[in-house]
Amino acid sequence: MIRLIRYEFIKQFCKRSILALFVVFSLANLFKIYGEYTSYSYLADGSGAQSWHTVYWQLYKEYRGEITPEKIEQLLAVYQPLAQATSDMTASTATNDPNTMTGNLYSDRNLLDKYYVTPMQYFYEYSGRSEQVANRARQSAALYRERGAVYQQRESGAIYHLYAGRTIPAFAYQEMCNYYLNYDFSIVLTLMLCLYGIIGTFVSERETQMDMLLMVSPNGGRNTTLAKILAATLFLFLTSLWFSLLDLIGFAAAFQTFDGLTLPVFAIPNFAEASVNLSIFQYVLLSAALKCAGTWVIGMLWLLVSMFWKNALLPFVINFALCIVLVVNGAVCAYSNFFWTKVLNPYSLLTNRVLLGKTEFVNLGGFPVLTWQAAVWISLTAGFVLVTAIYFLSAENCHRCVGRAK
Repeated sequence: MIRLIRYEFIKQFCKRSILALFVVFSLANLFKIYGEYTSYSYLADGSGAQSWHTVYWQLYKEYRGEITPEKIEQLLAVYQPLAQATSDMTASTATNDPNTMTGNLYSDRNLLDKYYVTPMQYFYEYSGRSEQVANRARQSAALYRERGAVYQQRESGAIYHLYAGRTIPAFAYQEMCNYYLNYDFSIVLTLMLCLYGIIGTFVSERETQMDMLLMVSPNGGRNTTLAKILAATLFLFLTSLWFSLLDLIGFAAAFQTFDGLTLPVFAIPNFAEASVNLSIFQYVLLSAALKCAGTWVIGMLWLLVSMFWKNALLPFVINFALCIVLVVNGAVCAYSNFFWTKVLNPYSLLTNRVLLGKTEFVNLGGFPVLTWQAAVWISLTAGFVLVTAIYFLSAENCHRCVGRAK
C-alpha cells in the first residue's frame, strides 16, 4: 500500500504544472508579505541614524524584557516632556533638530507613543482587566448556581478558568506578530493550489479510460481509491504546512526579527479575548494544525465531487463555486453572533483567528464547548464521512469480484 500511495502521489501531485505553481505562488506570497512591511510598518523608513528603524532598536535594548517600575519611570521621563512640549502644537516642526532622536519633536513623541508607551501600558494593565473578567465570571457562576441555570454556570466557570491569572510580564516587539497573525493572503493561494492539484485525482484516469483497466488489476478498485485519498491527504497537508511556514519565515525576514514569539497571544490587542492561553509561537503551531484540518476537509469535499466526472472542467467549476460559497459565508459570519455558522464551516479553521481570537461557546449536550474546539471535531467528523463516502462509492475491484464468484 505504501508503494501505491507513493506512486499516486508522484503521479498526481509531482507534475511540472503543480511544481511551477508552488514556486510562483510562494514568490507571490513573499512579495505580498514584504509589501505588508513596507506599506504598514513605520519602521520601514530606512537605516539612517535618525530613522525610526534605527532609533527604535537602539531604545529596544533598554526596554525589552521584564516590565518593571524602573523601566516605566524611565520611559515616562523621556515621553512626558515630549508630550507636554507638543501638546499645544506650537513646537518647532524642523526635521533636522540635533537635540531630538529622530530629527523632530513630534516624530519623537509619535515613535515613543506608538511603539513603547501604548503597548507597554496595554501589557501592564492587561492582568488587571483580565482579573476583572475572571471575577465577574466567578460571581456570575455563583448567581447561576443559585438559580439552577446549569449551562450558564458551566459557561461562566469556563470563562473564569480561562482568564484567571492572565498576565503579560515582559515587553517585546510585537508588530511583526500582529501583522503575521492577521495575514490571510496565503490562505487564498493554498486553496487555489489545492483545488488545482485535487481536481485531477480521479478525472485524469477517467479521461484516458485507465479506470477500466485498473478495475481488473489486483491493486485497482478500492485499493487505488484508498491510495488516492491518502496521497491527496498528504498533498493537502504539505501544501498547507508549507504556506504556514513560509508566512512565518517571510514575516520574520521582512521585519528582520523573530522577537515577540514568546509573548502570550493576548499581548496582541485584537487577541485580548483569545480563547487559548498560549504563547504566540504555540498559537502559530496550533493555527498551522487547524489550517491543515480545514484544508483537508475542503479537499475531501472536492475529491468527492470530482470522482464522478470524465472531464475536469465541470467539476473544477462546481468545486470552485463551493469554495466561493464557503469563503463568502466565512467572511460574512466571521464577527457575527451566529456561532454555529462559523463552527459548521471548515473555512473557519483556515481563518482560525475568527475562532481563537474571541472567547465564544456553543452548547453541546448541556456543556459549553469553545467554538474552535467544536469546529475541529465537527470538521474532522465531516471529513471522515466524506472519506468513507468516496471509498464506498468507488467501484469495487472486478478482480476480487471474480475471485469471490469462484
